[in-house]
Amino acid sequence: MSDKDGSNLFKFSLFQENNLFYENTINANLFNPLTRYSINIRSILPVAISKLQNVLSKKKYDTLLEVGYNKSYDLYEYYSKKINSYPKRYQNDMVYNPQTVVQQIDEKTIKGVECKIGFYINDKPIVERVFYVDRFNPVSRLSIELKEAMEDITEAIFNQIKKDDIRNMWDDYDLINIKGFNINQIREFNSYKRTEILKSMKLN
Repeated sequence: MSDKDGSNLFKFSLFQENNLFYENTINANLFNPLTRYSINIRSILPVAISKLQNVLSKKKYDTLLEVGYNKSYDLYEYYSKKINSYPKRYQNDMVYNPQTVVQQIDEKTIKGVECKIGFYINDKPIVERVFYVDRFNPVSRLSIELKEAMEDITEAIFNQIKKDDIRNMWDDYDLINIKGFNINQIREFNSYKRTEILKSMKLN
């Protein structure tokens, strides 16, 4: 379901427990309704999680953000100064330092800081995955490396949706020109009926 103004927005989000680390958006109205509401990006998620685990556990980061011509802004320096500006009795509580947890899943022991990625349309979850980062580095949330990793994953998701959208448009073309359906009839097909008709076309 779209927002009141008819807009639709995909969101790819990274959380550390309930803390939103980073979020990228895609204009979902770029894609046909069939594609928009039948998203399947599960094949991308294992690689995405592995990439984020590596980024979130690096020892050193680039925290220098370019904000204009010959101008830069050190995010970590700003964060540190902000904490240091408060009375010392509050500073320890303000330092971001999530706790490592140990999870026993069947016979496998998983150790690390709990994180989650999610893909949403208008805040409605499409898919979510929890994962753990061993040797998690809190500086990562202020890093350029995290920004670049999230942008790479978002681009991969966009390309997958675009590929599915093109395939669906060609399928619509065949349903109209080979089977004689009109677009309104096609839009009323449920996923099972659509799949069965397309299968029968390929068999003939």
